[in-house]
Amino acid sequence: MKTSFVFEHSAPEESEKKKPAIFLFHGYGSDERDLLSLVEDFKETHHIFSLRGPITVFPGYAFWNFEENGQPVRVEFDDVLRSAQVFINDAIHEYNLDTENIILLGFSQGAMLAQSLALIMGESISKVVVLSGYIPDFAKEDRYTKKSVKHLKIFISHGIDDVVVPYQWGEESSEYFKSLGADVTFKSYTSGHFVTLENRDDLVEFIKEK
Repeated sequence: MKTSFVFEHSAPEESEKKKPAIFLFHGYGSDERDLLSLVEDFKETHHIFSLRGPITVFPGYAFWNFEENGQPVRVEFDDVLRSAQVFINDAIHEYNLDTENIILLGFSQGAMLAQSLALIMGESISKVVVLSGYIPDFAKEDRYTKKSVKHLKIFISHGIDDVVVPYQWGEESSEYFKSLGADVTFKSYTSGHFVTLENRDDLVEFIKEK
């Protein structure tokens, strides 16, 4: 598949039946291999695409840089949002994916991207897993052509002791998607800015739910 992204892809066994897919978006300073262990249970049943951010930052990569107020650099964010949307749509067609079972999963910066994609892609996205992230203020504005998310199932989790992304920001994401009519599951954990084993087990169960 032609794309500007470096990415990892694994596919289930070949069959004529369309297969579901999970798209992974890592956090700031990480890479495309970071989140693969979270979805190990789905390698035999799902296509898994894990994208690398285009910006090099020690010790890995990022999808965009941040302003001092914690908001993304707007031009970089907009470019990645468009490119990621194109990547998902191209993957759906090239790999004959099940359009009723497209899942986005992101951690921190990647969770910001996953939520924003869900807002602009509407029914193209079935489920979203949000790990220790938040929605940029400007992604909620009318400048973006947002679609209905009333069909969307979204799992939002956050560590109570997170000092990188405040716990309150995770709560605000939950309330925002609830206000739009999405089916929201919100989970909190006694942890910092990382994914606990309990968190991993909960997100796996969420993805498995019909």
